[in-house]
Amino acid sequence: MMNTELLLKIDEALSVIGPMLSPTWPNVQSIYRQLRWCRAQISGEPSEHKQGPLTMGVIATREFDMWGDKPELATLINQIQRAVERGE
Repeated sequence: MMNTELLLKIDEALSVIGPMLSPTWPNVQSIYRQLRWCRAQISGEPSEHKQGPLTMGVIATREFDMWGDKPELATLINQIQRAVERGE
């Protein structure tokens, strides 16, 4: 996957997750932070230090697929995580 395509996928996920951000939904905050970190890494922007392994795929599957109504969002976030971990 080319960086441009991956950045578009990250921007798409961020645009869906952004309106869901809430202090009462820390899992969504975590996904958002990880997506922003991934975006910064790919685009060469400054970013905070990585907090540990990427967990946004697992969180997204639990929040949006198993218990939620957004399985396509969970799939997108998992695709992004796999691409970033492979270094694409």
